[in-house]
Amino acid sequence: MRRAGLLLLLAAAGCAEMRQRPPTPPMDLAASASDPARAAIGGAAQAFADRGRGLSGQPVAAAMAAARLEYATDALATDPRFAPIPEAIRRQMELARTELRDALGVQESAPPRPVIDGLLAAARALRANDRAAAARALPAPLFRPGGERSVARLGDLGPLPQASNATALLAQQIAQLDAESGWNGTRQAETSGVNITTFGLGGSGVGY
Repeated sequence: MRRAGLLLLLAAAGCAEMRQRPPTPPMDLAASASDPARAAIGGAAQAFADRGRGLSGQPVAAAMAAARLEYATDALATDPRFAPIPEAIRRQMELARTELRDALGVQESAPPRPVIDGLLAAARALRANDRAAAARALPAPLFRPGGERSVARLGDLGPLPQASNATALLAQQIAQLDAESGWNGTRQAETSGVNITTFGLGGSGVGY
């Protein structure tokens, strides 16, 4: 009986832990936003529109956009509020993070938080015209090749079709859930009214 009671207590504790939201991100990720995760999603969708073309030659904006995509992807996996987001869109965001990490030279297996912290620190340093501090914020081996050459990569990420596709789909899905009062805590079916095409796997666009 004692063992059964202990198991019940452990289960209850586990459920309580699952209900907790992930740690709040640094304020400069979504300054003054009441909901940093939503702000990160909206900011990423805007930044990566048109395959991220607007980020070319804009290392500060690129660092902020990359940090937002990292945080948004992690929030989908850790914040129970996003349970209704379809699995297909979660997968799209994971592929977008892989695409972006490849462009930046970030370790594929790196946990999100040190990547986010490094990108935000680099953005702050670049705003202050302190390129040396920005280089220190992107150390190897977390960022490859690291240092000044990783700072240079921020200004020349190239086209990012998967990031553009995935963040647009996610923002669209959230707007749809808001409009339909669909935040009921259950995962939606894969057929959510969105036709998903994956870049790099034979796809060429998004159907709306």
